[in-house]
Amino acid sequence: MKQAWLIVALAVQVALIALVWGVEWGDEGELAAFLEFDAAKVDAITVAGEEGAVSLARNDDAWQLANGLPADAGKIDRVLEKLAGAAGGWPVATTESAMARFEVAESAHQRRITLGAGEDIVADIYLGTSPGYQKTHARHVSGGEAYAIEFANYEAGLDASDWLKKSLLQPAGELQSVTRQGDEPWTLTATEDGWVAPDTLLDQGQVATLVGRFEGLTVLDIAAAELPAAPALRFLTVDDDGEHELAFHRLEEEGDYIAVSSRFAERFEVATYVVEQLDKALADLVAADGDITEGDAIDAETAAGEPALGGEQSADDAPTPATDAAEPAAPVEGDASAGSA
Repeated sequence: MKQAWLIVALAVQVALIALVWGVEWGDEGELAAFLEFDAAKVDAITVAGEEGAVSLARNDDAWQLANGLPADAGKIDRVLEKLAGAAGGWPVATTESAMARFEVAESAHQRRITLGAGEDIVADIYLGTSPGYQKTHARHVSGGEAYAIEFANYEAGLDASDWLKKSLLQPAGELQSVTRQGDEPWTLTATEDGWVAPDTLLDQGQVATLVGRFEGLTVLDIAAAELPAAPALRFLTVDDDGEHELAFHRLEEEGDYIAVSSRFAERFEVATYVVEQLDKALADLVAADGDITEGDAIDAETAAGEPALGGEQSADDAPTPATDAAEPAAPVEGDASAGSA
């Protein structure tokens, strides 16, 4: 008889566990979602906390900060997909005292994230303390229990620079020309055969490195520092969107560089070593005498289709096939020696 009661008690326990699991777990054995929304439809994000607040809005396919600067769409997509897939599981707190302790209460929270899609609010949550690596306590603003979801608060920063598109100063599409302005100006122009400069034989490797600095230019932060009267470096580039003026100001005391762009009203902090690598004279980009091989360096006349031989050459003066290999090649116009470079 006692054994029969034990079997009945065990059956009741199993039934209760199955019932609870049925509420907390999905049909396929996955944890029930803490949030359910379509990340692709979200077009407004607000992240707020004691240290500040950030608002983001999507205009067509581009995300922007409240000041109009472009936001990092890749980061935003990662955050939205992570939140949309955050599982709830078992509640970790149900009392108001526990909510305050985990910092997911109205009176005490580390983050409040609000997501909008058109006229609808699809998510409005508090984020609080972390119970473990890459996890945070979370609770709906509307109330209910607190859960531990897979998310880290630093992923939802409270500063505009946390969401800024750090590549906003890079060329739009293909870089077509670069002009250094100032006392010793020069202009480099892209052609199908390489980069050229007037009356100069360029080292294509050196030029490619310099061009790569512009193509990889990265912003560190939005700057508010007072600038010197004159910039240390000034460039005019041309890309698929047209002309782009870039000026780099050096702050004397800190030694940092601030970039000013003709495409944005704001100023941006950039890495000092990157700006120093942009500081090139034309002599730094000229091919060294004796190191030039066919296809390694191109001068402006050759790229434009003009003859590369010294002086004009008539059909009568052209070498015959029998003597081509024996006769030395004529000097290339504009090929400076190492001493003159």
